[in-house]
Amino acid sequence: MLSSLVLRGAARGNGAYAVNLIKSARITPLKAYSTIVANAQRQALAKPLALTQKVAPVAMRGIAVSAPKMASAGTNHTSLWTIERVVSLGLLAVIPAAFLAPSQVLDALLAVSVVIHTHWGVEAMVVDYMRPAVVGNILPKVAHIALIIISVATLGGLFYYIKNDIGLANGIKRFWAIKGKDSS
Repeated sequence: MLSSLVLRGAARGNGAYAVNLIKSARITPLKAYSTIVANAQRQALAKPLALTQKVAPVAMRGIAVSAPKMASAGTNHTSLWTIERVVSLGLLAVIPAAFLAPSQVLDALLAVSVVIHTHWGVEAMVVDYMRPAVVGNILPKVAHIALIIISVATLGGLFYYIKNDIGLANGIKRFWAIKGKDSS
């Protein structure tokens, strides 16, 4: 724009006009690129885009972050978490002990530890992934009842195997000792 004004003035033959225009023009150094970008970002944050103001709000589905209804409000879940960790740590001692010195007592302790550890793990998955807000009120209850039935049946079957057969640790040892047919 400045150059067009200078050229117009020079074309009229008024050289003094061009010189005065250049002297009076306030020429400032260019701002740094980062300053320009920062100012643009500040303006964008201060004034939301006009497009977003005209668009109708999107209906959003809420996410349930509250505790499941199956958990009672008066219980202390910290103690349950501590018991779960103690059982997990106890498995590190019970499993080798049951294989080194097989007995009905260690087999029963192994069966109870493994079943309760597995039950708590699957229960955590049922509570996390079968939330009533997502799948309805009936499916979480059915899944939880099925988990309890499966856990009790598994523990009963293991106790039956421990009492009326060779025991849990010896049964696992025999299963590991099975050799396949030679292909030669």
